[in-house]
Amino acid sequence: MRFFKKALSVIISLIILYTTLIPLSVQGATENSLRNAVVSIAENEVGYTGTSSYSKYGDWYGYQGSWCTTFVLWCFNQAGANNGVKLYSNIVPSGGNCNSMISWFKNKDRYYTRSNGYTPKAGDLVFFDWSGNGSSQHVGIVTRTSGSTVYTIEGNCSGKVKSREYTSSGSKPYNNISAIMGYAVPAFSSVSKGSGSNKSETAKKPASTKKAENNNTTKKAATSSHINEKTTEKKETATTTEKETTQATPLDNLTINAPSYDLQVGDTVKLNYSVDPADAPAVVGYFCDEEGIIEIGNGGKIKAIGSGTATVVVCANNELYKQCDFTVTEAVGEVTTHKSKERKVVATTKAEIVTTQKSVQSVLTNMGVNVNKLSQHKQYYIIPLTIIVVTFCISAFVAVVRKAKKK
Repeated sequence: MRFFKKALSVIISLIILYTTLIPLSVQGATENSLRNAVVSIAENEVGYTGTSSYSKYGDWYGYQGSWCTTFVLWCFNQAGANNGVKLYSNIVPSGGNCNSMISWFKNKDRYYTRSNGYTPKAGDLVFFDWSGNGSSQHVGIVTRTSGSTVYTIEGNCSGKVKSREYTSSGSKPYNNISAIMGYAVPAFSSVSKGSGSNKSETAKKPASTKKAENNNTTKKAATSSHINEKTTEKKETATTTEKETTQATPLDNLTINAPSYDLQVGDTVKLNYSVDPADAPAVVGYFCDEEGIIEIGNGGKIKAIGSGTATVVVCANNELYKQCDFTVTEAVGEVTTHKSKERKVVATTKAEIVTTQKSVQSVLTNMGVNVNKLSQHKQYYIIPLTIIVVTFCISAFVAVVRKAKKK
């Protein structure tokens, strides 16, 4: 009977403990805690050093290149794993570059331009346009704001993870708020638990701005993006219907390939893609952040226009992303080839002279002559040696003449 009572008390204690811990774990992953988790992960990475084209975040993602985007995605993946929720490829895309990420958030109506007055929050993404041409070249994570000052953490800042601040009086463009193109707001509330969600996150944009954003979404407004549509429906099918069909048949894989990734200025290649399943409808976009290196035409036609390395991202249905690098060099002219041949002839002649001199020196050395001392004191033996040689020649000549007379 005593054993039964002890066992019963243990079971009751475990039930009480279990029912106490479960609510705590549910309430732990609130929206604010998830935002702070992303920021905390990013802060812990400040000081990490890679190179401009290599990082540990690229190892995780499976692609090495410019890694500001892979750093952001890595932070969300880590924060999600630590809190038992899926953030990566759920509230942020699974890949891409800056412009394709902007397009992804625009399609969900979660992108705000800087000019519309949205105040960013910790965990939001911030996109930068250094050149002012309307195309984003960099992305970071907002840590906090103070008045008009925006504090961020960014990957691949000269190969490092750095914390930065942007003010209206900061140095242009890298610390001035004018470089900020806009903000993306991940839907933390859709994966958060408990009552700690920030209700103000979904504050509506001004009506006129929202309308303009929706128009931009339809057009896929990235400077260097071009869209191909591969579908079994007729061309007259509306874009909305196309997206619904795409969602009904999810893609399993996206593959890209080009005849060559090393180009010279003026070259053109076709960047092809294939999807799996092969008959699934897909809306495919091509994006490139770098300006002045390549141009992307309809259907993925790549034209090399300037030297450098450009990263091209191909995304299908805003679900799958693949990217590759094109390296462009200046074309080599014929004049350079002729010059190199002339230099080879001169180099060969010099080499022969040096070889001959070395062979004479080696012979004298083998005879026991100290060539170095002989060269240093030549002023002492040149004249006597000349007299001896001349005398020998005259004596030989006289001897030959005497023999001729006797005959």
